[in-house]
Amino acid sequence: MKTSPHSTHKCQAPMENSKPGKLVHRGAETSKTSKAAKTPASSSLLQDLAEMDTGFALLQSMARSKTLTIMVIIFLLAGAGFALFLSKMAG
Repeated sequence: MKTSPHSTHKCQAPMENSKPGKLVHRGAETSKTSKAAKTPASSSLLQDLAEMDTGFALLQSMARSKTLTIMVIIFLLAGAGFALFLSKMAG
């Protein structure tokens, strides 16, 4: 069964005539997807939620990299200095 580019159903499985007047859908069983593999039982939901946090990932990366740790400290000091500067200028 061919579909036109203007068809609303662009992903159609081919149909076959098994008996006159009756259409059979061939791809019904193959189109079903199996469920994704289950996560290991050792990981908990709370641990998964903590690992999705960007701050947690930053701390993990900082623990492995001295350069990143120094860069983050310098950035925080510069940001705090800029905030202090702005508050002094405003007041």
